[in-house]
Amino acid sequence: MNSSSKTVLFLLALALLFSCKPQTKERAGSISKAQVRLTGITKGNIPDYIELSGKTIYLNKSNLVAPISGYITKVNVQQGDKVKKGDLLFEMQSPEAYVMNDDNKFGSVRIKATTTGQLVSLSIVNTGVFADKGSAMCTILSSNDLKLQVNFPFEFDKYAKIGNKCKVILPDSSVITGTFTNILPQIDEVSQTEKVLADLNNKSFIPENIIVKVLFDKSTKHEVQVLAKECIQTNALMSEFWVMKLINDSTVVKIPVQTGNQSHDKIEILLPLFEEGAKFVSEGGYGLGDTTIVGIIK
Repeated sequence: MNSSSKTVLFLLALALLFSCKPQTKERAGSISKAQVRLTGITKGNIPDYIELSGKTIYLNKSNLVAPISGYITKVNVQQGDKVKKGDLLFEMQSPEAYVMNDDNKFGSVRIKATTTGQLVSLSIVNTGVFADKGSAMCTILSSNDLKLQVNFPFEFDKYAKIGNKCKVILPDSSVITGTFTNILPQIDEVSQTEKVLADLNNKSFIPENIIVKVLFDKSTKHEVQVLAKECIQTNALMSEFWVMKLINDSTVVKIPVQTGNQSHDKIEILLPLFEEGAKFVSEGGYGLGDTTIVGIIK
């Protein structure tokens, strides 16, 4: 091979070498970063609910009976009516006065409501009927006597304290608050539950014997760190938990955490304690290494 051929080959090799270097740099600069979203940590408390069952009861029912034997001359109410104490419900006359058709109301008796509430049963609906003394006329449920009876498992007896509050979910999904007022000294031998009575913070009428769901929070009321649930990662056995925390403008690191109570979208972080304003990967963190450079989605 002559010298001119060698020179040509050398120049070609040199050109090839220099043409490869920019491509290598270009490939190095084109390595993609994992794109992630971040979220912060807050202070709060996640309830730890015990789910119990209960039903509404009325401790006192005002059953009105006929004070004399006689005929009904006036029916002033219908079943379901709300009445106030002292409202006129019925009038009746003795048989003698009724037969005499005495318009002066001789022998007439006026029967009034003995309490404020709602008329849930009505035995007398028409005038002119005869009622024996002591026969049932109507039943009034007093709104002040409404109670919630909660079936409390004895294993949770330490939480059944007078004054403790619970959340009551009615069949229509409405939620009201209950406050424990009485603990009955009796255990159901089959279910091993005790009956706890509670007042309901509700102004509207609630029928008797409604089955409700009762949620009682047995968590301690103190503020802890609360993080979005999607920030938490775990192993296959769910024995270890960690988060990916941002330590500068583009680097996240893996930090093991100890978790507490959780809801459908939040979870308590008991340890370690993070600084205020700390940011954590909430999206795109699956499979990231212990220390990873990332791109942040704003």
